[in-house]
Amino acid sequence: MFIKNRNFSCLWVGFLISSLGDWLYRIALPLIILTRTGSAYHAATTFGISFIPWIVFSLVGGSLADNYAKKKILIIGNLFAAFVSLLLIFVLMRNQINFVFLYFAVFLLASVDPLIHPSFQSIIPEIVDVKQLTGANAAIQIIDNTLSIIGPLMGGSLVTLLGGSNALWIELVSFLITAVTLSGLPKYEVKEKQIIHTIKKLWLDVVEGAEYSIHQKVIFSGSMMFLFTNFALNMFEANFIFYMTESLNYPIFKATSAMALGGVGALIAGLLGSRIVNYFKAGFLLSSSTLLAGLSTLLLLINTNYIYIGTVLGIVSFFGTINVITYFTLRQKTVPKQLLGRVVSVTRMVSYASIPVGSWFGGVLLAHGQSMFTVILLAGSIRTLAGLGAKLSPLGKEE
Repeated sequence: MFIKNRNFSCLWVGFLISSLGDWLYRIALPLIILTRTGSAYHAATTFGISFIPWIVFSLVGGSLADNYAKKKILIIGNLFAAFVSLLLIFVLMRNQINFVFLYFAVFLLASVDPLIHPSFQSIIPEIVDVKQLTGANAAIQIIDNTLSIIGPLMGGSLVTLLGGSNALWIELVSFLITAVTLSGLPKYEVKEKQIIHTIKKLWLDVVEGAEYSIHQKVIFSGSMMFLFTNFALNMFEANFIFYMTESLNYPIFKATSAMALGGVGALIAGLLGSRIVNYFKAGFLLSSSTLLAGLSTLLLLINTNYIYIGTVLGIVSFFGTINVITYFTLRQKTVPKQLLGRVVSVTRMVSYASIPVGSWFGGVLLAHGQSMFTVILLAGSIRTLAGLGAKLSPLGKEE
């Protein structure tokens, strides 16, 4: 449900525009790399590199949001993203791709989101009334859930019509439009702290959040479960476009249609999540949803029809989304409010640490002659074992 608030409308529209640009980027970049090089290794490595900034900069982004003007951070972040997008386009325009420059550009572009996302989240209570917070968050979630379905179809269609490089120009423009849109947000006076003070406080925050996360066995067990889950998940996800377009020779539209079907599962889980989470015990639901997501992944070994693949991805996404909702809810209920932000950042860093490694490992397997059958088998097995391990851990006994 959309809310009547001019300032929030600026934020919502800016988020919508940048999200549309993100989907173009997600579809276009791997297709450009695969078309130009045919290398699953480079496509998967590029995918993995895009997650490294979430490990490195998550806590920095939170500290920036607490100490500097959020509107300024959001606008500068989008302008910087536009500049890096231009750099990325120039790298890809060369006759032979320099992968050192490509990886560097991808890393810089991916660094923007973890640095500005905390400002995006924390500016919402500043521009909407307390009574409007639920509606505001729901309006933001509508974009995520809707684009998980139409984003792949839209991105695939535009890439097919315009070509990958032209799609990246649209992404660049989306960052510029977003920056202009966000300039309509109100300006709040913030007493900005010195950089040295911010770095010192950041380090103390990291230490305190890490100590709490490690000593709370349930929270730590959950982050370890996600560490293995994300490794397995991204072995496959990083190579999905290669699998569909190169291994199975599907056109882009059918590949992105399968992705869209996967988004339907996430959307259904989002709609039913609150009921399911409230009905089952957290420990049972976390371990069981991980286990079922792993077993569902193995169903991809049975058939290669793109509708079947999309349906299975929808099932996997359903269990994966329930898994995330349950853990987030458990963390919010059990962690003290004054520590929650730091614990969220620390556990995210732990769980995201395996994403680049899993992406790279899947690409290495394919580069050394293994098939996607092997990648899917390993991914499904590791995720299933992560669920079994969670059942035996303190997390599985959590009520």
